[in-house]
Amino acid sequence: TPIVTIEGFIGALREDFNEIISSDGKQYLNYISDAAHKMERLINELLNYSRIGRLEEKKTEFSMNLTVQEAMRTLQPQIETSGIVVDIQTDLPLVYANFKRIEQVIYNILSNAVKYIGQNNPNPRIDIGCKEQNGEKIFWIRDNGIGIDHKYFDKIFMIFERLPAAKLAAEGTGIGLAIVKRIIENHGGRIWLTSELNKGSTFYFTLNEKEVE
Repeated sequence: TPIVTIEGFIGALREDFNEIISSDGKQYLNYISDAAHKMERLINELLNYSRIGRLEEKKTEFSMNLTVQEAMRTLQPQIETSGIVVDIQTDLPLVYANFKRIEQVIYNILSNAVKYIGQNNPNPRIDIGCKEQNGEKIFWIRDNGIGIDHKYFDKIFMIFERLPAAKLAAEGTGIGLAIVKRIIENHGGRIWLTSELNKGSTFYFTLNEKEVE
């Protein structure tokens, strides 16, 4: 409600007093509006984070390829603008999970890969696939972006943790990967990564195998 009130009065100032507001004043209104939007995003993500695991969410059987395509559709403009080549394994397996939550996992990891692909990357690339190891399906999303120092591997899944390189490369709330971790663990799975500075990162995750009811 306070965010809506702020935005409402910003709109009123622009509409009713536009002719007498100086260029500096209009710029200040833009700053206020941008900050309000960021706060709204932060609040929504915190609410989202707090709901994971508290509410019972329906699980169904679906193809991981479908989930990836849904996440890709939202990110397509940024992917095209950055000239990123995305290769998706065509035979990703079926999973038993909550579709929207797993789409959120894919979207958040892909979004980070796009944001941190590196401005001077000559051949930006993201690969998505799955492998079976010791009877377990392991999904992975790999990029060749700026990479992550090994000492930060644990921190990046903590809420509000943003790495120094990430702060310089793009804006963020520091909640995205915390949400991913909570969703995966709520599905009985695990998430981890491998990475090397300036050579990219690979995020891996599993989902608990359950019989379709």
